[in-house]
Amino acid sequence: TVDMPLGQVTINKIINVQDSGRLINPKLVEQQVHGGMSQSIGFALYEELLVDPKSGRVLNPTLLDYKIPTTMDVPDLEAQFVETEDPTGPYGNKAVGETPTISPSAAIRDAILDATGVKFYEEPMTPQRLFEGFKREGLI
Repeated sequence: TVDMPLGQVTINKIINVQDSGRLINPKLVEQQVHGGMSQSIGFALYEELLVDPKSGRVLNPTLLDYKIPTTMDVPDLEAQFVETEDPTGPYGNKAVGETPTISPSAAIRDAILDATGVKFYEEPMTPQRLFEGFKREGLI
């Protein structure tokens, strides 16, 4: 859901489907996917490293200034799995480290496009950037 005047995005539902081969510890894999999804939500909407171009000093070095999603920002996460036997992996499994972080950010961007008709090409899609994009397109 997008509140255009506020530039606020609410993620109503998110599902991530992974092919992780045979799941040896399904609950652990599910939690790994949930963590990757949360991290990708941060990439899409919150996390921006600000650096002074003259000194190279980080301007938001603490979690008070560098925003990451909290439990209030993350909806119920759903992970689904396609189990295929990988003959090259141990016990038929595959990696599930960073793969859950790949698709949610792009899906959020596309959901914003679908809801508003406005394309954004820079992350994070902060309220300020969203507001400016909607204003530029004459939506507000």
